[in-house]
Parts: sequence; structure tokens; C-alpha cells
Amino acid sequence: MDIKKMLKKYIVADLFAHQNEFSLGKWDGKAEPITPEANSKVNESSMPQIKDFIQDYGTLSTSLITNIKWFKTHFTYPRNSGLVVREVEVGNASLNGVVLFMDGQVDWEHLDRSVMVPLMNMELKNDDDMNIDKMKAEVFKEGKVSSDSQLGQITHSILTGSAAILLENMKEAIIVQVQGWEKKAIESPRTEVVVRGSNEGFTEELQTNLSMIRRRLRTPDLIVEEGYVGTLSRTEIAIVYIKSIANDELVAEVRKRIATIKYDYIGDSGTIEQLIEEHSNSFYPNILSTERPDWTASHIADGYVSIMVNNSPFALIVPAHFPLFLQTVEDTYLRWPYSSFIRFIRVVGFVIALYLPSVYVAVANYHQEMIPTTLMLAIAGTREVVPIPLAAEIFMLEAMFEIIREAGVRIPSVMGPTIGIVGALILGQAAVQANIVSPIVVIITATTALASYTIPNYNMQFATRLLRFVNLIAASFLGLVGIVLLSLMLWTDRSTKNSFGVPVLAPITPHRADRDSIIRRAINKQIFRPFSIRPKEVKKQYTGKQHESHKSREQGDAE
Repeated sequence: MDIKKMLKKYIVADLFAHQNEFSLGKWDGKAEPITPEANSKVNESSMPQIKDFIQDYGTLSTSLITNIKWFKTHFTYPRNSGLVVREVEVGNASLNGVVLFMDGQVDWEHLDRSVMVPLMNMELKNDDDMNIDKMKAEVFKEGKVSSDSQLGQITHSILTGSAAILLENMKEAIIVQVQGWEKKAIESPRTEVVVRGSNEGFTEELQTNLSMIRRRLRTPDLIVEEGYVGTLSRTEIAIVYIKSIANDELVAEVRKRIATIKYDYIGDSGTIEQLIEEHSNSFYPNILSTERPDWTASHIADGYVSIMVNNSPFALIVPAHFPLFLQTVEDTYLRWPYSSFIRFIRVVGFVIALYLPSVYVAVANYHQEMIPTTLMLAIAGTREVVPIPLAAEIFMLEAMFEIIREAGVRIPSVMGPTIGIVGALILGQAAVQANIVSPIVVIITATTALASYTIPNYNMQFATRLLRFVNLIAASFLGLVGIVLLSLMLWTDRSTKNSFGVPVLAPITPHRADRDSIIRRAINKQIFRPFSIRPKEVKKQYTGKQHESHKSREQGDAE
């Protein structure tokens, strides 16, 4: 690790264009315009489609018996009880047919109304009536209808909740979408509770989540690119952005990283987060996750790109800056003095949760001269009967609280809060009375725990909890010197990292601070979008000319 380059990176401009394959631009404040040739080049990548996962099994035969036999063999029928083979007679003709679908994947009423009844009532007067296009237009009029001759594609359609109609002497199958599995209703977010704001949270259904985004961003520029990931799960995935605002290089980079995923099972957006992030060994999260559609729409409007995965109630936002993990959507809805005060409280809570136990251990063990004499005597009096060292005392209480916190999460929701509160009170009081820990250590641990809950992002809470123990180890051996050295190493390393071509500490460094970072300015003064992500359209408030240059952006910030 080259410390000289890291410090130069932190203090002076930006060297990302030389250190990484991907960068949104030179960090000298002058973004290079994207030429039409460059624009076409960055858009060459595309989202992975289902054809990339489907094996080629050939095409349908004109023999209905042969086709049915192939599907039964392919689905291990009847051992596999999921496949339903419904044989039918088409209308008043002597033409045989079969409808294939998966049990539990279809809406029976929709299937009966859209497929079975039209099929049995269809009248065939001549051979022209057997035309696939004519049947799709005149017979199966309800729902989305398509046709396909590839056995692999027909199999995928059946697995995703469609009904496949096979007829005698026809080499194409009619596919009718009749999905009807149980879906979770829209509920309030569980991990991102706000006082003022929307009470809607994402569900596990991708199309429902996309509809909540479209309802908040009613513009034709809102682009939703859908694809598939996971060779076994074949999970639907979508990237969402506004084409007139989002940087083309950023969108192309998101597509490229998703296209390189070769994992077999994708069950949640958390798996995608781990597969596309740059620094998998970092303590701190590199991608912002949220279950709030209003928070997601707000970022998309600013030029960020959202990644949404089917079966997951969490959307991903890229790139992720460090200040974003200490913000909530509620900050936007409150007046600037209120939201700035709340953000300041979160920053203080973050610092306390990260450093308070380690600073106490360092001062009490190595730097007693920093504590007033009266306070020092009080601390010594409480620790006089405690037989274990101070560092071990803090470690024991912190570990105990982590166990209680995890147990409170896993215990059924009705009992969880009660177990957490009662368990902490009883164990803490019993430990003090048994002279195992001192009362001031209980106060330090409780304050640290409360401060950690001011951090709104769950992943950032995890990072703080882990680094708290690392800081404790450094303080136990080297005191404040250890904490300072460790912090310099971690924060210097953090300042050199980037998330999708953007420094993770932006907009704090290496560029100027944004008007909506740690301290939030009045909303009528937030004229520009975040400079760090290089949006095409930098102005949020159209007071005159649109498509202002970055030079105009700098002049506006200077004012």
C-alpha cells in the first residue's frame, strides 16, 4: 500500500482515472463532455437476458403426443407434482390440445377465463383458422399473449406462471400470462421508520416496487432496464434511472457489473450488493440499501442509479457516499434547521458509538491526567472492588449487550423488546451488585448502545459495532495513541476508496462540500444536483437556462 499516493489522493485532486479502470471523470472540477461516439460506446453493454440462461433443447414437433412426452420427461412428471397437464378438445372440432402450467403459479379464475373457456369455445371452419397470429388476436384476447417454438423458452414461461397451449399439427405454442401466486401487501418500512413521510415500503414483488417508483416519477425519461441473474434462480433484476439526468458511464458500469455475475442462486438484493461492490473486505458498506420507495425515487431524481431485485424488499442505490448512510428521507421533508440539527445528532451518535468505550479505556488506563481529580477518585472508588481489568470489563459488557441485541431480533416480535429491556436491566444490575463491573462502565455501554441506534442505516450500524471492538483492542494496548493511529489508517484508506467511480467521502472530500451533506441548506438554495456523480443535468431548479455547465455550478456554490 503506497501511503504517499494515498495521502496525495486525500489532500490533492483525484487520481482515480489512473488507479482504476472506471472513473466518472477527472476530479479537477471540469468534467469532460461526452461525445456522441463515446456515448454510443458506453451504451454497448446490456442487461443479461433469460436467453443467456436457457439451454437449447430444440423446437416443438408437429406431433402433440411427442411434445407432451418431452415436457413430462423434462419436468419428471408425474413424480414432480408441480406440472399440470390439462388435455382439452378445441371447440366443436376433433382437434386435440393440451394446456401446461405450474400448480400454485397461476390464478385459476384467470386461467379459466382467459385460456380454457376461449379454447373450448373456439370454432375452426377451415385451415386459415389455425393461424397463430389470428388465434392470438381473435381467441385469446385477455392478458399478455405471445407465441414461441423453442422448448427452452416455453419451459421458462411455464415456470414463471404462464400457461402454454399446444395444439395438434402446430409447431408453435401460445403463451398466455396468468400469474397468480400469493403476494405480500404493501406495508410500512420496518428498518427505516420516519415521523414525517410516506408509510409505504417495498414488497417482494418487483413489478409492484417498480409501480411505486413510476407513481413518484411520472416522466417518460424514467428508464427501467430488466434482466435476469442466477443460473438456478433466474431472478429478475432491474436498473432504474432517468436518462436525461443519470451519467451514461455510470449506467453502463452498473450494466457491466450485473452482466458479469455468474452466481447460481440470487435470493435477495444483498447478494447482488456483495457481488458488484468494489471492496468486499471493507468494514463500511459501499452500496446504499433502502426499503423506502420515496427515498429511492429521490436519489433517482438526483442522478443516482437504483438496482431492484425480485423477491427482495430492499433497493440498492449507487454510487454510495459516506454522508448518505447518516441521512433519511425525512430530512428532505423538514425545514433546514430541524433536519440539520437531526443530522448533527446522528454524526455525534456515530462518533460516540464508534469511540466512547475505547476512549474511556485509554484515558482511564493510560492518561489519568486528562480526567479531573474528583472524577478520577469517583471512578477509582467504583472500581475498587471490581476484580477484573477495565478493558476486559468493557469487552464483557459490550459482548453481553450484542448478545441481548441479537436475541431481541430473533425472538418473536411480541416478546423481543421485553426480553431486550428486561434482560439488559437485570443483567446489568446483577453484574454491578456482584462487583463484576462498575456502574460507570454500565453507563458507558448503555450510552454507546443508544448512540448506535441514531444511525439510520442497518449496514452502517454493523460497521460501527465491529469497529468499536477494533478500537477497544487498540486502546487496550496503546491508549489514545493506538486509537489515533488506527483511525488515521482506517480513514486514510477509506478516503482513497471509491464507489462506482466516485470517492466514498464525496461530497466532503476531495471536492467541496455539497449543500445537502452533513449540514443541510435551505431547500430553495439547493439549486444543483450532487456534483460528484456527474449528472447530465446539474440544475434541480430551473430559474433560467437549462443544461448549465459545471463552471456555472461552481459559480453558484461560490455565491
